[in-house]
Amino acid sequence: MTVEDRTRILTGSPEAPEPDRTVPVHNAAEALIELLIAQGVEYIFLNPGTDTAPIQEAVVALGVRGRPVPTIITCMYENVALAGALGYYALTHRPQVVVCHVDVGTQNLGGMVHDALRGQGAAVIIAGRAPYTLEGERHGGRSRPIQWQQDVPDQIGIMRGYVKWSAELSRVEALHQWVPRGFQVAASEPAGPVYMTIARDVLAERVDEIRIIPPSRMRPAITPSADPEAIAQAAQILADAERPIVITARSGRHPEAVASLVGLAELLGLPVLERRDTVNFPSSHPLSLSDSAGAGEGAYGLKDADAVLVLDHDVPWVPVLAHPPRTAPIIQIDVDPVKASIPVWGFPVDLPIQADSSKALPQLRAVLEELATPARHARWAERFERLSAAGQRRRHEALQAAEQARSKRPIDIIWLATALNAALPQNALVMEEAVTNAGAFQKYLTRERPSSLFQSGAPGLGWALGASIGAKLAAPERTVVAITGDGTFVFGSPIAALWGAEQAKAPFLTVVLNNAGYNASKQPVLELFPEGASKQQNAFPGVRHPSPPDYAMLAQSCHAYGERVEDPDALPAAIGRALDAVAHGQVALLDVILAPI
Repeated sequence: MTVEDRTRILTGSPEAPEPDRTVPVHNAAEALIELLIAQGVEYIFLNPGTDTAPIQEAVVALGVRGRPVPTIITCMYENVALAGALGYYALTHRPQVVVCHVDVGTQNLGGMVHDALRGQGAAVIIAGRAPYTLEGERHGGRSRPIQWQQDVPDQIGIMRGYVKWSAELSRVEALHQWVPRGFQVAASEPAGPVYMTIARDVLAERVDEIRIIPPSRMRPAITPSADPEAIAQAAQILADAERPIVITARSGRHPEAVASLVGLAELLGLPVLERRDTVNFPSSHPLSLSDSAGAGEGAYGLKDADAVLVLDHDVPWVPVLAHPPRTAPIIQIDVDPVKASIPVWGFPVDLPIQADSSKALPQLRAVLEELATPARHARWAERFERLSAAGQRRRHEALQAAEQARSKRPIDIIWLATALNAALPQNALVMEEAVTNAGAFQKYLTRERPSSLFQSGAPGLGWALGASIGAKLAAPERTVVAITGDGTFVFGSPIAALWGAEQAKAPFLTVVLNNAGYNASKQPVLELFPEGASKQQNAFPGVRHPSPPDYAMLAQSCHAYGERVEDPDALPAAIGRALDAVAHGQVALLDVILAPI
């Protein structure tokens, strides 16, 4: 949509809207591709099957006729395809298309569907379904035994609990309505996946033209600003609080919200505690908290707060571990404040405000500036100085810890994070899936710029590799780095991902945190049975990998640069070699050997 289009709609200009148009096509598959192009789809992340043949043919046929077509990104495994679309969306906020085959391809999307839902990642998933016709009545009908086996009673039911909207595209006459509807729903906040099925004999159906409704007339919903009265109440609470705190996870999904949050925090002297789904707040800022304790002289944390502002967060705290005082008022600003898709949520909120936080934060700051009497301003400034001093002390202590970690053997996670921090440019794109080591990276891998780091925002593992492909396609000029545990690396279908990145000319660096096991599965055993037999015997079934695969060699088998790193002194040079390989267009991997769990 052009700036002129946006201005016309928002100002209510009487100018006539763009009219519908028709495009000549030969069949429904070509009609589908034309509809995708109209929606701005640049990439189709494809894992093909018997039912996708008309789509594959349509892309080639339209290209031969000089029509623009999306670029096909070949994905050996479906979870890589969906992760790729999610990585692209994180950077662009433009949903792309994932094409998979019938029920089995849908099931292979796996945990990435969960991540799309909980991480608010928009993608349009188009799956085949068993053809309707059996005896040659229509071109594209059943011609193989598997097409009976793949015909299940409720294919859409596989996805129903995880998608915002679903449809069976059974009528060619309605494609021009269904397809843009899917994109509109996917991208409207809270964003998420949609799922459509279409049979091969429908795709092969003869069609002479397809109607294109202008995307400007079926665009995503405009996100709301905050109710002024509610913002006034929130401002009053924060203005009078002695120990207010902000908790955020994904307010930085709109990059402009980062500067707004910095301005608000500095005005009030407001500490910011974040789960870093993306960059919500500059991580070296002295008001940034990396844990809920707020440790340090003059500082305070969640347990001491007398007012809490929750921004765009599914789980602002875990009550059995830490929570604010029961008397502290809780303010929530979120485009989805009630979290209806989470059956048991249970967090008390005194002032839930449904709003786009990137719009609400400037509103909130403006009201607070009006409330800034000389006495209040002096109190806020004193708190800012006190908390900033505590933050600087924390930063100094972190630097000392990093220096001590430099020479530890095996390689210490703090030294690894510090070495990466020194090597990566600030505009590098970090797709981080470090799981139990995420805290170290939040503390020692500083990210200052908006949209320079992303997590999946959800616990479905295996996201980072595929997401790095999508991120590199969205921002080819930037260095992309995936940080994964050895478990998340395997879950990410590394052969499919590394080979797929090479084929897509989307090189990135993967850093594998190799502790020879699943620490995320060991910790719950110790949590529930701190003095149990597992600890006494140092035995944790299913958790340890005493002879893990050679991940560097695996990378080399996919035409990538692969190197195993065990010596902490060799780490900076190894990072340099891997980044140089990426700069020259080669996918790269560092298998960094940490202490085994």
